[in-house]
Amino acid sequence: MAKKSLKLNFIYNLIYQLLVIITPFIVTPYISRVLGVDNVGLYSYSNSIVSYFLLFAILGTTTYAQRSIGYVQADKEARSRKFWEIYIFRLATVGVTLGAYMLFVMLGTAPEQRIIYLILSLNLVNVIIDISWFMLSIEEFGKTVSFSILFRALNIAFIFLFVKGEGDLWIYVLLTVAFTVGGNLPLWLFLPKYICKVKGIKPFKDIKTVLQMFLPTIAVQIYTVLDKSMIGWFTEGYSENGYYEQAEKVVKITLTLVTSLGLVMIPRISQKFKEGNLAQVYSYLYKSYRFVWMMSIPIMFGLIVIADTFVPIFFGDGYEPCILLIQIFSPIVIAIGLSNVTGMQYFVPTGKQNILTLTVVIGAVVNFVLNLCLIPFFHALGASIASVVAEFTVCVAGFIYCLKQKKFNIKPIFTCSWKYWLAGAVMFVALYLLKMALTVKVWCLLVLFFSGVVLYFVLLLVLRDNLFWEILRTGFGMIGKIFHRRSKAATAGAPSESDTATADMPSENNTETSPLSEIEKRGDSVPSENNTQEE
Repeated sequence: MAKKSLKLNFIYNLIYQLLVIITPFIVTPYISRVLGVDNVGLYSYSNSIVSYFLLFAILGTTTYAQRSIGYVQADKEARSRKFWEIYIFRLATVGVTLGAYMLFVMLGTAPEQRIIYLILSLNLVNVIIDISWFMLSIEEFGKTVSFSILFRALNIAFIFLFVKGEGDLWIYVLLTVAFTVGGNLPLWLFLPKYICKVKGIKPFKDIKTVLQMFLPTIAVQIYTVLDKSMIGWFTEGYSENGYYEQAEKVVKITLTLVTSLGLVMIPRISQKFKEGNLAQVYSYLYKSYRFVWMMSIPIMFGLIVIADTFVPIFFGDGYEPCILLIQIFSPIVIAIGLSNVTGMQYFVPTGKQNILTLTVVIGAVVNFVLNLCLIPFFHALGASIASVVAEFTVCVAGFIYCLKQKKFNIKPIFTCSWKYWLAGAVMFVALYLLKMALTVKVWCLLVLFFSGVVLYFVLLLVLRDNLFWEILRTGFGMIGKIFHRRSKAATAGAPSESDTATADMPSENNTETSPLSEIEKRGDSVPSENNTQEE
């Protein structure tokens, strides 16, 4: 199988992440007004309950697939065997989980809400249909992203056509889930190209490793979903759930830009680790950390300064508590971005999932205890504070492990961020002063947004930030190649093979030497294939 371009995969994933951002910004203002805060809260609460069952249906197989198939992605027979082992394993877990879920729906839900829970059961069925985990593991981002874009666009159109009032919550839920399932079905048409018939399939042979991947997922679920459930348990009605859902949604949407590089890097880091190329592994990691700083700092400052303008325009009347919630939530983009690199791009590909489990368990305990203390008194506000503290706890715990084990040099991760902090702070002050001269209008919000983006990146140009300059050179270079290929195709009939090749990002012969010099001096080596687990 031909080696995929990291640049191209990153662009595909970035397009998809931008679509993930754009979709709620189109739909949410409409849904907030049409369905109302209580219906939004009901959907948030019921979806949090379904998420627990979904957790057991997937059972850590997505992360396991990214790593294990990433190791053997060049071997068609080996990756085919891995695919069928994981898929059959998923069939078994979904069968058991779906049965338990239906029992819960019949015995544990109010009759008037049962239709919502039954529709959400399609999310469990989707675990069987969804093979995007395989496509992403072999770095085939183009097809996955293309169908996701198509079905998301259809979903938006159908929501505006058929969701007209508060009684249409079930239609909104059905459309959301149905188009998610529909976006995964076409991927099966391409599957025969990447797999072959194999013998000796043993779907349960790696169950111990799968469970190790599952444990951190449980912990993550505690402090990403349990808070919504606990708000519902400790408060009357669903309005607090509605405030929390909308505020968290805004922040988590922007977070997709920060973590967009991570999904692309996991299979490639797994491959380089298996090959024994630690220098390239660490080079990828340092670049990922720097990318997180570059994207998360302006997002945090931007959310804080525009929240009071954004909420009335975006959500409408009745959502004023979301202003403070968004401002409190905003630092979470930095914490999750950094811990995503440490956990998903380093611990998982290098076989240290036990350490990932430990860090997220610590965060989950912190979140649960703070939720118990804060939600009964402060409701959604208390849950927001607990979530932020928990995410920073996970981030710090991961760095403490790396620092004590001396796996790689921690200092460059933080020293490289000063330009982003400086540019972000200047942007914050400028936007705050500009906002004082504007009113709460849509055009004012757009002025604030575009002014912030332009000012921040102009400051990075002035400060001559290496990563931003590299992204610009890469972008202009790819545009130039596209026009070059089209020009040659028009004159010669078809592009040559050399013209169509694309380079990886970053170049393997151009690793960042300053942080790596410490590693090379210590002479670190990669554990053998049979010794990738943390001792």
